[in-house]
Amino acid sequence: MIPSLSLLTGIVTGLATKIGLAYLREHGYMPQSVYVNKALKALEDDDLDEAIRNYNLATAKKRSTDRTEIAYEIISQAIMIRIDKIQARLDAIDQVLHPPVLSLQYWRNLLPRNRPQLESLQEERSGFEEAVLVLQRIKNQLSERT
Repeated sequence: MIPSLSLLTGIVTGLATKIGLAYLREHGYMPQSVYVNKALKALEDDDLDEAIRNYNLATAKKRSTDRTEIAYEIISQAIMIRIDKIQARLDAIDQVLHPPVLSLQYWRNLLPRNRPQLESLQEERSGFEEAVLVLQRIKNQLSERT
């Protein structure tokens, strides 16, 4: 049995509308408040990449407003909080890897059985340093947009 012409027309119209709205959202043609709200919602969900993408869409085609400036401040503060947390962990790792000579930890680090733990801490430290660099690069890119 062949579906009626009105059913096919409704399906085609619905698909065209969905595709058209998706295109408009993806390329920054929706109102600025839509992207600012999506950016803040992405931060609530702890998705920094999506928040920055939506912020960039909000400011790409339109001039900055109070809402976008507030969103910028919130996103940049979220980045700085992440950097501070990573930096605190780096400081803790440095205290283990490079303790004062007169401390017990210094002498424990000299024992061969602790070598694997120290090596894993050094790998973890290099990963955290890389993460700090990436976050600083993201913050700089965000600053260039404003």
